[in-house]
Amino acid sequence: DAAVVTFPLTIRKVSAGDRFIPLGMEGSKLVSDFMTDKKRSLFEKQTQLVIEDCSMRIVWLVNERVDNRFRITHSTVSVLKIELLS
Repeated sequence: DAAVVTFPLTIRKVSAGDRFIPLGMEGSKLVSDFMTDKKRSLFEKQTQLVIEDCSMRIVWLVNERVDNRFRITHSTVSVLKIELLS
């Protein structure tokens, strides 16, 4: 939901202690715990990218999961689409 995001957005590697609310969950979770649950290797954990808004909230764990706070709802008017080209 583009209306919930505060710009500008920043892309960076995950940091120790980063938390987000995975889509479909109510409580927050450490990104490292989420990656462990997904059986990701140490290399994948260390190179994981996140996109955060200017309020320092993780919007998207790149190629993994969007944060539940930014999901599309029935009241969504505009959608933010992010593509990363490699």
